[in-house]
Amino acid sequence: MCRNERGAILLLALTLLFLISSAVTVYATLYMTQMSTYEMLEKANIRATINLMRQNPV
Repeated sequence: MCRNERGAILLLALTLLFLISSAVTVYATLYMTQMSTYEMLEKANIRATINLMRQNPV
């Protein structure tokens, strides 16, 4: 077995845990921001379509 008297493996494991957790958090935040942008664009396009239909009745 390997000897770990100075806690190097624990420090490495904690560092990796922090980095991976940070990456997942950033990814989730970016995804949520992108989805909210798409929803705002969809609402704006729906409003524009309704306004065009009101201006040009068929």
